Amino acid sequence: MRNIVARLSMTEDGIVDRPEQWLPDADLALDELLTGTETVLLGRKTFDQYAGSVPRLDHVRKLVIASRPVVARPHTEVLQGDTRRVLTALKEVPGDDLHVVGSLALVRSLLRWRLLDEVSLLIHPVAGGRGLLLDRRTLRLISMCARDGGVLEASYRVHYAPTAAPSKSLTSAGRWGGTRSTDRVPRSASPAIRTHA
Repeated sequence: MRNIVARLSMTEDGIVDRPEQWLPDADLALDELLTGTETVLLGRKTFDQYAGSVPRLDHVRKLVIASRPVVARPHTEVLQGDTRRVLTALKEVPGDDLHVVGSLALVRSLLRWRLLDEVSLLIHPVAGGRGLLLDRRTLRLISMCARDGGVLEASYRVHYAPTAAPSKSLTSAGRWGGTRSTDRVPRSASPAIRTHA
């Protein structure tokens, strides 16, 4: 079984969207995120925005999640059908890990479906101010290293809260009748990506 890994650029204050607003060269930043990848999962918007401007994208296998046709590029396949089922099946196929580059809507869906295994961040020493934040409370740090220009590279494993199971132990609620559970039900986790106002 292979992993699905999200690779994102992030500001020091946790903003993960619109890198073109806080990086001098967003295309170069995306090119860095592609280093060492064989297969990339992209949402349609990210593919449309970067497919013609990031040379490394032409040399990797691209699996695009799109409900309508996209511009034909080398090594590009459009995944059709139920995205959750298709990606669940792809994880079972032997091969290299699948990397999601950018594509925050896809990252959100993968987290909701519990299909995302790791998150790799390039944390840039700039403040984004406003934008989408990455909530790292559900992430467990695997490794961190310093890169040139004050950039930190941090890798995390996604830790999903256990799902609520049907209660097994019910006891009488006393003379007023009814039953009550003695098991605790875990609270649902907050969304991993939220808007910072």
